[in-house]
Amino acid sequence: MITMNIPRLVEADQLALRPGEVFLATGGFEDRAVKFPEIVQPNATGSSRAIVLEYLPYDKKNRLDLICTMLSQKGFELRRELYNRHDPSDFDLRLKRTLIDLGTRSLCLDVSGMSRLAMMLVLDVARDMNLSVRIAFAEAMEYAPSQEEFEAARARGLQHRPTSFIDTGVYDVLRVPRFSSIRMQNHATLLVAFDSFNEALCQALINVINPSRFILINGRPPRDELRWREQATAELHRDLREEWSVEDDNEPIKTTSTLRYEETHALLVKLYWRFSRSHRIVVAPTGSKMQTLAAYLLRAVHDDVHIEYPTVEGFFSDKYSKDVRQTWVLDFGPMGKFVAHLRRMELREYLTLPERPVNVEIE
Repeated sequence: MITMNIPRLVEADQLALRPGEVFLATGGFEDRAVKFPEIVQPNATGSSRAIVLEYLPYDKKNRLDLICTMLSQKGFELRRELYNRHDPSDFDLRLKRTLIDLGTRSLCLDVSGMSRLAMMLVLDVARDMNLSVRIAFAEAMEYAPSQEEFEAARARGLQHRPTSFIDTGVYDVLRVPRFSSIRMQNHATLLVAFDSFNEALCQALINVINPSRFILINGRPPRDELRWREQATAELHRDLREEWSVEDDNEPIKTTSTLRYEETHALLVKLYWRFSRSHRIVVAPTGSKMQTLAAYLLRAVHDDVHIEYPTVEGFFSDKYSKDVRQTWVLDFGPMGKFVAHLRRMELREYLTLPERPVNVEIE
């Protein structure tokens, strides 16, 4: 199976850069956004480089200056790269020029405080350049909202209001040239998105895309004390799920781990091969960071998949995650080579192709 052939998360309390490896992080406001800048160590050659994404629109609560100071004190040569959350259309081209200018051979990407669309764009630039890629991810200790906050909002009938929780509403549904596809334009559209604590994200997607089918994937937290979130997000999206149910589906709530991305990837691949002949497939990365990684891998293999991203207006930084529970690293090796390998595995599994070419003599 595909899930047995892709890298797994490995716990990592330390992070040392390799020769030629560039560290890329973002100036987020969560505690976990500064965890890897705190523990990362320059490579042995003493010529380490780092790129820090500077978010627009500007938010003074982002810890950009702190992250830059931490890295500078360790001897990193720093580059700041602008990332406009509301208009990232040229970000990939600018990033590629910067990576070439730095002579980058490999990339260590800290996704802990990163925009999901930015994460996908960085990974695809790395695939383009066939850079070796490591993903660093800090898992938060506490996530917002708390169970008490959610129960209180539900008691007041406010659980469907996004401003009750972590962000201030939807700004727009974004599409970028790199993840656009003109294939299957005249076909029915299947929209695949993920449950969150902001139901308005999915409503915005439906209003803009007007899909023929809509499939929601819920998230299963890895720790028992957070399992209430699985039920809460399913409750928030219950009406949408009932309205857009797939009539021949025996699993009304599809659920994958918010941490073990291989589960989500296997499900997305299954959905792709089920619907791709009859539907234009649009995937919206509205779930966890690791579910977003799975969505990226689907798109990397299948360029007929179209990505649309509902971006929020802003965030309540005091309502987001706190502290860090565990730090993880994923090592993909050369990203272009890995995606090609993943494509071959899919073809073998879903088209029943042989492991090796077979020579047949024909009389």
